[in-house]
Amino acid sequence: MASSVGVTEQVYQNLLRMVMQNDVDPGSRMVIDKIALDLGVSSTPVREALARLETQGLVYKERLRGYFASEMISSAEFDDLWEFRLLVEPYAARHAALRLGGTGRVRLREELDSIRSVRLADDYPSKRAVREHDQRLHDLVMELAGNKHARKAIAQTHAHNRMLRVHFAALDGYRAVQEHAEVVEALNSADPDAAEETMRRHIENAYTRLRGYLA
Repeated sequence: MASSVGVTEQVYQNLLRMVMQNDVDPGSRMVIDKIALDLGVSSTPVREALARLETQGLVYKERLRGYFASEMISSAEFDDLWEFRLLVEPYAARHAALRLGGTGRVRLREELDSIRSVRLADDYPSKRAVREHDQRLHDLVMELAGNKHARKAIAQTHAHNRMLRVHFAALDGYRAVQEHAEVVEALNSADPDAAEETMRRHIENAYTRLRGYLA
């Protein structure tokens, strides 16, 4: 019999897929009892999974009404988000390059290796792999920069979840991974100018890849 932790994780992964694939219409109510019935579980792991998704900006809760799938990011919100990222993340890459030591280099290399072993396709497992890698890599750069407030601010934007709800294609995933490799190379060179510019170019490229899919 699966442990309660295992059941909650399975429910979370099911709901995560539903929201990321837009199988649940943005803005629609996610009825706990119905989800529990559909998945053959009690309401407890569903509540726990929804609470976790809420921390990731994928669902929101209204008092006395329950949980709802978050709306898709609007074009104006997307532009604001990318402007914010361009203000913070190149700055972080510059500072990470100045502070980077041996342990940081190893962690960056290991993160790159974790996605290079994945064969990407136009499917949900690939989307999940790219999303998780993208989030880890960018968060690692923020951590290595050493500014806890900046790291927290970027994390709270939930940028990686929000952008991959808009669009995903394997080719774009491969391009992002190649750009990540360029960012890591610039960081490892201990050249703050190169690190800043490479991160800026990567974020601008991501903007270009996604912006056209927004109304």
